[in-house]
Amino acid sequence: MVSVRCLVTIILAVCSNILGASAFRLNRVFAPARTDRSCVSGSLCSQRGAALQSRNGYSTSAFSGYSWSRTAAGLLGAKMGGADDDENASLKKLVDKESGSKEQGLKNSIAQAEDMKEEIARKAGEVSSRDEKDADVGLSQFGASTETTTLQRGKDITRDEAGTMFADLSNRKLSYPALVLDRFLDGLEDGLRPKPDVSQVRCEEGKRKASGKPKLVVLGSGWGAHALMKSVDASKFDACVISPRNYFVFTPMLAGAATGTVEFRSITESIRDANPVFDYLEATATDVDIKKKVVKCQSVVCEGAECSIEDFEVPYDHLVVGVGASVNTFGIPGVKEHCYFLKQISDAEALRKAIGNAFERANIPDMSLEERIRTLTFVIAGAGPTGVEFTAELRDFIEQDVPKYYPNLLPYIRIKLVEASDRVLMQFESSMQQKAVQDLLNRPQVEGLDENYTELLLKSAVDQVTSAEIRLKDGTVIPYGIAVWAAGIGPLPLTLSLRDQIGEEQQDEQARGRLVCDRWLRVKGAPGVMAIGDCSTIDGYALPATAQVASQQGSYLGRLFSKEAKWDEVLPELEVDKSENFIDGIRRKRYAKPFQFLNLGILAYTGGDNALAEIDVAGSKIQSTGSAGWFLWRSAYFSKQVSLRNQLMVMFDWVKTNIFGRDLTRY
Repeated sequence: MVSVRCLVTIILAVCSNILGASAFRLNRVFAPARTDRSCVSGSLCSQRGAALQSRNGYSTSAFSGYSWSRTAAGLLGAKMGGADDDENASLKKLVDKESGSKEQGLKNSIAQAEDMKEEIARKAGEVSSRDEKDADVGLSQFGASTETTTLQRGKDITRDEAGTMFADLSNRKLSYPALVLDRFLDGLEDGLRPKPDVSQVRCEEGKRKASGKPKLVVLGSGWGAHALMKSVDASKFDACVISPRNYFVFTPMLAGAATGTVEFRSITESIRDANPVFDYLEATATDVDIKKKVVKCQSVVCEGAECSIEDFEVPYDHLVVGVGASVNTFGIPGVKEHCYFLKQISDAEALRKAIGNAFERANIPDMSLEERIRTLTFVIAGAGPTGVEFTAELRDFIEQDVPKYYPNLLPYIRIKLVEASDRVLMQFESSMQQKAVQDLLNRPQVEGLDENYTELLLKSAVDQVTSAEIRLKDGTVIPYGIAVWAAGIGPLPLTLSLRDQIGEEQQDEQARGRLVCDRWLRVKGAPGVMAIGDCSTIDGYALPATAQVASQQGSYLGRLFSKEAKWDEVLPELEVDKSENFIDGIRRKRYAKPFQFLNLGILAYTGGDNALAEIDVAGSKIQSTGSAGWFLWRSAYFSKQVSLRNQLMVMFDWVKTNIFGRDLTRY
């Protein structure tokens, strides 16, 4: 069985690589060399980043200590060639003592910096209980007026006429075949677009100080921001991305990472690799002043062993808000304090350690029966894709790896999937939901496990969480060892602050705390600001809060920025005589087309090499379950990895897990 699964995985990798290869991917592989570090960008973003980096303890104290140790060691080696061994021994002790003190100081500095970053992140994600409950996830500033505006060289139309065209284009949607063709041609355009020589761009910016380039600032490093960075020609801008996280993470695979199916680094990519022309500032955006057009940020700055929080501002001409959303606890007491989440790599890492700790603790011989069962009871709140996939991955871990290491603990393991509604995976058809329930509740083929060790509790809303118990609204009390919260998303304080600052044009009950945008993803009431992903919603065009939507929105904006769209017009205008290749020349129109989402289908892993796949093709649904669904699920997750490096590492992790099992090592 193991060899068959390995063979399937390898065949899958090869086929996906062949089918998924594109001109863009090849262009990335054979891209010019990266930035010449002797050339420093003169842009404000780059200057700010350089200033922060020069003051940061990671780059100063770390390297200065290392250089001192290397120099001292060299002198020591030369000195020890002499005859005075006592003097050499004294010198060696001095070197060791000084190196140790510097190393300890560096460790303290790093620990202090991490604590400060966590504090900034906590404040940036802190939302009131009322806002969480409210956010259970007219024309804009480009709208009505009778004044005349120029939309094309030599041709004036009134704002009323533009408003009519705006409404017409906003309601226009391509048919499914036309939309598929349109996206295919978009991909060809991306591949044919010449990639700038990064070193040349940075050197030119340093000489010219980027004075003539508009400032493009992107907030976030998630699906939307990452897709924008991949698709935009950043050499046309003074481009800067601001995020406390210096990497992109493939979030659908966090459930697998939390149980050891894949490794954390296999599903991440450095944000600097996404587009080396972008400057990156490791900071948290705390507010946006739309009148002054500046982003207010906080960053942790270290000097030696001392760290502090520094406030600074970054001006912008174009701002793309892609900060995503926070975990929505709906104001339920105890959730933030006692539950694990699956939004970040740090969440999956903490959960992975907790799972290992639970089994090691339950293995202590003097523990009572009730306490051992409680310790090995896993409660997952929320039966959406995240909750179901984590439950499935946890079942695989328990049935495939636990018997080898903890066979004596199998009878005590319990998994409880809790859902407030009466269904699981609400995005799927009812027949697929029933198949998911069947897969999740399948009797284990492992001797020692209770036949009903997995339990599904529907219509069971959580009322309170304590350190050892979960209380449901119907009065049920569930003792637990580990609780995972996967019950929804809510707005971030930055998003709520922007909405409040804009005022009336953001007062939409359907928005539920998100930024209201038009079909071109421009935030209503905030000229120069766009929003993508989970922090935004399109007026009159409801879309699910998924990675698929955010990624397509980011790519859409990146292409329009590359074509230098005029965002301040009622209808974003493109220069028809500035095509970059023959396909762009044929397709480029006077006005930018509005964003339209292409649904590529939904997937969910249900455990035991079974998965659900549902693809909507022109109104008809193609459904697949079982092993066929599993193949489609793995094919999609493999092909959607953002780089060849990630594809190879994920494939290696799958093969390694199939042959050797999951790694239970904790650091």
